[in-house]
Amino acid sequence: MVNWAAIHTGRLLEIRVNRGFQRVADVDELFESIGAAMATLAPDQRAVTVVDWRNCPLMASDAAERALARMSANNPRVQRSGAIASHGSEVAVLQFLRLVRRSGHQERRLFFETDALFAWLSEVLTEQEIRRLAQFLSEPREAVAAVGGRVGG
Repeated sequence: MVNWAAIHTGRLLEIRVNRGFQRVADVDELFESIGAAMATLAPDQRAVTVVDWRNCPLMASDAAERALARMSANNPRVQRSGAIASHGSEVAVLQFLRLVRRSGHQERRLFFETDALFAWLSEVLTEQEIRRLAQFLSEPREAVAAVGGRVGG
């Protein structure tokens, strides 16, 4: 299981956090691929981000702090960011909520239902980006958790 980030269509930045963040280096590795993906956008474009945290275990506390710092640093390049989480791990969900809340971006939200996430992000996406978002959200969680080597896209 790997963490990865890629832009396949338009401004839609897709991120899957399958392995989680046990070390600060894990956070930095994913955010390097996020930076590389965002570098493909025009300087005046801001990404619309979808993050799949459904397979992500509880993060180490220093890794969570690093994730918060890296998320906050990306705020100027993000128009809207929606993350999907699972109710399966209440402690991890509380950690995700804390990250979203403390990131300082008013257009960053956490969802538990893909339909609600899809509707919210679709408000700011093109038709092509909406089709890609639907594809990303419909990929089976077990299949995407097993995919390897997909970083930076």
